[in-house]
Amino acid sequence: MTARSFRRGLLLPALAGLCIVTAARADSPASSAEQNYVLRCQGCHGADGVGVAHKIPSLRDSVGKLIRRDDGRDFLLRVPGASNSALSDAALAGVLNWLVERFAGEEAGKGTPDFTAAEVMAARRRPLVGVHRARLEIATRLAAAGLSTPVDY
Repeated sequence: MTARSFRRGLLLPALAGLCIVTAARADSPASSAEQNYVLRCQGCHGADGVGVAHKIPSLRDSVGKLIRRDDGRDFLLRVPGASNSALSDAALAGVLNWLVERFAGEEAGKGTPDFTAAEVMAARRRPLVGVHRARLEIATRLAAAGLSTPVDY
């Protein structure tokens, strides 16, 4: 056995082990959800979730309020960017839960249940028509309940 083949014999198992550890870390639910947000949502909503004025709604200013109401929760599930995404039902539920954790502020953890794959699957069967109108109606009901959200997008 030459020195070169000896080193190769040590290097390949070490690299394989590193790949396995890295993959395991990347597959944790939180990191997968964050990665899915970065790859599929951040382009429009931004890294900080503020969106684009008059075009893309802010997640930071609305997710926490939307999850407090059934119609707001339903809206988050059915908005086309979410429901039409290529993500699996479980992966989309993970992203939505990550959004709540990241952007809901003080509303996070106030007894709202996590999004589930079954809930995502059911919502995808009912496409949301008239997104702007639906969001305005929900925002109006939220405002009446003292939970105003930005509506000018």
